[in-house]
Amino acid sequence: MDSIKNNFEKIAEQARKDGAKVEMLLSGGESLSIGYSKKKLESFESTQSQMAGLRVILGANQGYAYTENLSDESLLRTYREALNNAKTVQKEGSHNVPLQKPQTVQAMRNLFNPEDIAMDKKLEVARLLEEQCLEKDARIQSVPYSGFSETTSFKRVLNSEGLDQEFKQSYFSGYAYPLAKEGESSKMGGEGFFARSFKEINPEEVTTEGVRKAVSRLGAQKLATGNYAVVIDRDQFPMILQMIHSYFSAKEVDEGKSLFKGKLGQKIASQKFQLLDDPFELRGTAVRPFDDEGAASQKTVLFENGVLKNFLTNLEYAQKMNLPHTSHARRSPASQQAIAATNLVVAKGTKSLQDLLQSHPKVVFLTEFSGGLHAGFKESTGDFSMPAEGFLYENGKLVGAIDQFVMSGNVLDLLRDIEDLGNEYNKPGSSMICPDVLVKSLSFAGA
Repeated sequence: MDSIKNNFEKIAEQARKDGAKVEMLLSGGESLSIGYSKKKLESFESTQSQMAGLRVILGANQGYAYTENLSDESLLRTYREALNNAKTVQKEGSHNVPLQKPQTVQAMRNLFNPEDIAMDKKLEVARLLEEQCLEKDARIQSVPYSGFSETTSFKRVLNSEGLDQEFKQSYFSGYAYPLAKEGESSKMGGEGFFARSFKEINPEEVTTEGVRKAVSRLGAQKLATGNYAVVIDRDQFPMILQMIHSYFSAKEVDEGKSLFKGKLGQKIASQKFQLLDDPFELRGTAVRPFDDEGAASQKTVLFENGVLKNFLTNLEYAQKMNLPHTSHARRSPASQQAIAATNLVVAKGTKSLQDLLQSHPKVVFLTEFSGGLHAGFKESTGDFSMPAEGFLYENGKLVGAIDQFVMSGNVLDLLRDIEDLGNEYNKPGSSMICPDVLVKSLSFAGA
């Protein structure tokens, strides 16, 4: 017996009597997290969660409410709360907000593969992520951050048009961030993993790379202030995509918040920049067969040879702005309907990393944005001033590690000034899949 469906049908019937449309988004799952510190088990946490979010539509008005109690009484109360919110919050405009009608979605059988793995094997992975870092190099003082996680999750969308879509996924993830110290210099580096099968997990590979990154940054020198060609590491270019991802939202465009407004069909990035939104890319973490309205997922070209090709839409904004419906509704049960990308995939180039590093007499290889996106990015203008670290190369040869500098510019100028791209992607575990990227020139404030 499907109690969720039965309970929702009661709500849908009440909505019809109230002259409303209703949609219910359910999500939840289970997770296990394990961490070691100083070779002793420090954390072991197992959690379960589930939540239902009701969206009620009255013409152009929408009301929301959510609950963690999925009983029929609780869901009906939550519906009434959302209905009252729809009546209270009046929205400008007279267009009716549509709901997704039932449709076939692409099967994604590789997403959900639950495995019965013995607990001692999971504990061993968590233990090795710390222990192997400590054993690989005498300069590793500690491993402040390391851990192993196992996650299963589900999402289900039902609405009063008769739609009922569900998918599940399972995966393992983990990380190790060792701290290296030599003399007065101390630096932390790290590596993580994302795997859809337990047998794909390789602690040796993760810890070797984490230690290499930490140790390589020891003894960093200051960078002389000036303009430099820069290669942005494949693990760091996602930060650039984070700067621009909201600009693709048709909602942001409509509200005048996107710097891409009025530029559809225009060449605003380098000829070599190609960007695809791909919800089926299993390397990415944002895979899904349908969006949060239940609309079947599809690939969407965002940049082609530097030309802005599409904005991302949900049903409401596709209709409101007369744009193609790209199935990019995004919300949680506790939030309102929005629009967001899934897996953003930057097309690879043909050059090796070494090719990129020797493309100019002096090249900064940027391997770390020190402060994160909020450290110095202004979304309304695209200007950024970001603390960063990396390495200096001269004529293709490593000079040494560099730190205590700030990279500045404008993200639209950066996209325009992309000269070339590397031929390898970052490892799975991000919703932004990127190669190394060579940018002609950026401003650096250092010593």
